[in-house]
Amino acid sequence: MINSRKIDFRFAPNHAQVCIGLVDDPYKSIVYEDGSLNWGYSPRNNPTNHYYIYEDNYAVMTPEQCNRGFTWRLKPQILHHDQLISVKQNFGDPAAAIVTTTEDYKASVLEWTIFAWLTPNHARVDVILWTLKTKENFITTRSGVSLKILGRTDGLAPILHSPRYKTVKASTEELPFMAPGEEMRGAYFVVQSGDLLAPSATLEMAENALKWAQEYWSEIHPFLKIFNIPDPQIDAMLKACGRNILQAREEKNGVYTYQVGPTQYRGLWIVDGHFLLEAAHMMGRTEEAFAGLLAVLRHVRPDGSIMVMNYHQKETGIAIATICRQCELTNNDARLRELWPTMQRALRYIRSQRAESYTLGEDYPARGMFAPTFGDGGINGPEPEYTTPVWVLAGLKAAYLAGKRLDLEDYQEFGDEFDDLLAVLRKCIARDHRTTADGMPYFPQSMIDDPWCKKADFSAWDKKLLSKLPYKPQTGTWALAQAIYPGEVFSPEDPVVQELLQLLDSVDDTEGIPENTGWETHNALWGYSAMFYGEDWLYANHPEKAVDYLYAFANHASPGRVWREEQALHGTQSEEMCGDMPHNWGSAEFIRLTRNLLVMERQGSLEILAGLPAEWLPTNDCALELEQTPTKYGRVSIKLSKEEGKYELMYFRDAFSQTPERQVLHWPGKIIIDGKIYEKKAIIPGDKLSFKADCYL
Repeated sequence: MINSRKIDFRFAPNHAQVCIGLVDDPYKSIVYEDGSLNWGYSPRNNPTNHYYIYEDNYAVMTPEQCNRGFTWRLKPQILHHDQLISVKQNFGDPAAAIVTTTEDYKASVLEWTIFAWLTPNHARVDVILWTLKTKENFITTRSGVSLKILGRTDGLAPILHSPRYKTVKASTEELPFMAPGEEMRGAYFVVQSGDLLAPSATLEMAENALKWAQEYWSEIHPFLKIFNIPDPQIDAMLKACGRNILQAREEKNGVYTYQVGPTQYRGLWIVDGHFLLEAAHMMGRTEEAFAGLLAVLRHVRPDGSIMVMNYHQKETGIAIATICRQCELTNNDARLRELWPTMQRALRYIRSQRAESYTLGEDYPARGMFAPTFGDGGINGPEPEYTTPVWVLAGLKAAYLAGKRLDLEDYQEFGDEFDDLLAVLRKCIARDHRTTADGMPYFPQSMIDDPWCKKADFSAWDKKLLSKLPYKPQTGTWALAQAIYPGEVFSPEDPVVQELLQLLDSVDDTEGIPENTGWETHNALWGYSAMFYGEDWLYANHPEKAVDYLYAFANHASPGRVWREEQALHGTQSEEMCGDMPHNWGSAEFIRLTRNLLVMERQGSLEILAGLPAEWLPTNDCALELEQTPTKYGRVSIKLSKEEGKYELMYFRDAFSQTPERQVLHWPGKIIIDGKIYEKKAIIPGDKLSFKADCYL
């Protein structure tokens, strides 16, 4: 059953990697599924993106290309002859970045554990602690373990090794004999920075380093507030998600930058960052998350735009939404007022971009919206497309509502721009509306097949690439999904919403989440895009579908509980894959959807337990609890516990400058609050800051 609520990683990527770096660590060492240690990533050497784009690119591949873009690679190897039977990995505590790989051979077993270590004198070291065991059928011979260099040798970090230690006695032989039933142990130390003296490279030092790493991770608490889900599977995923986000993060020029990943996407991305910062708030890291806004503001340009990438005009709209969201989650109206002029300049930039679209002639398909732009998420460009206007609409709406609430200067201009752009958008949607061969209504997110495009100047981009992009009806719907929620540009009943959900439902049968929604459009899927769509299912009152997507997405992680951006469908010969791994927008989205299933801001209301699955009901020993989870209406605390014959919900909310229109408690049975009985839904006044509910099934 695809949508079972068991997380067993059945759809894990064929090619997996995990980061073993420490929190905010500049040395983001990677361990592959083969147990190799990898570092020195360069995107120029990575061919694992968009296989269909290039012609004759794989006649000859450099070592770096074969190594997925990594310059340096090391892997333990046995020094005797044996037949490999299997390779398995164990990731231990989900809260710890410690990876153990076991190679089982016909007559021996090699096991090694890799982890990061910070020495007392602050040297940053990757440690490989290994054990070689011989089986009873082993024929006595010389053996040991060495490191095989799979990447380049020049520039390789210093590597120290311990003496080899056997079960019977310590051996000083260069290569000792191994007999049946014996064990040999040793360690390698890869010194990424600082100094480690050779005499210190002992097995005892490596074992102490492992204890240090275990203690280090036990003291790292990604969630600073209680975020407890009774399903231990989800709880383990959340621990790993929080850790992954902190591992990818870096402090740059005194400011936290929440980065998407440790390799290809090691940097700030405006849209990814919007959701990563929100997830950091949900982790209870309020000050750190709000400080992350400074990393966004560093990209304010003289023309008023806020962009990291050229041709990515939607970033300005996203940045406006980020400013509003960060200020409302911290109840910081003063900061919002301070940044209002920045948003006004951004509005002027958006207007200038829209004005440019009118200069392209009456036949230009995106006339009144934007000149050719970069779509992203499966839509290339610059070309006339929909991902930019829908995200800009979300930003305009956020600014208008904030400005109206605080009566800021000329706030109505944001509302007027929103209304005008939405009207143009709806006209274009009506013009481009079509149906699939199965009669499924949709509108494509790109207008690339319009005759205008054949006359356009795409000199800034590869025309061959554009001609090869196999857009599908669901391609690039990521921005539309986000405009639906959290943008709330369209109501749940809007045909735009309903048609998108119908389309998604038609393409999620193979592995439980929609396929071919991003760059890889043949036998592939963009895993965490399912979380965007899950939010939409929840927004549109289909919580069961949202929960199904959450569990199915978890099953697309590797057993290390990390995701690749896009991967091949199982059961096919496809080798399609794209993006970083760990890809922590996925981690952020897993946190966000889990939280929103329990506490969701929706159309002016606070929805409580709207998506609560049966698997998350508390037991006698484990309550469901969120402590001070952030919303624009205040920090919400809920605790659902199991009592004799009933469940008890305790609800508290801090008073913020915004108050919800109402608070809605969802429950599959009877609810009693202050002696009043409700069935399945209790409507509570928006200004009520606390209540106790007795809930019966």
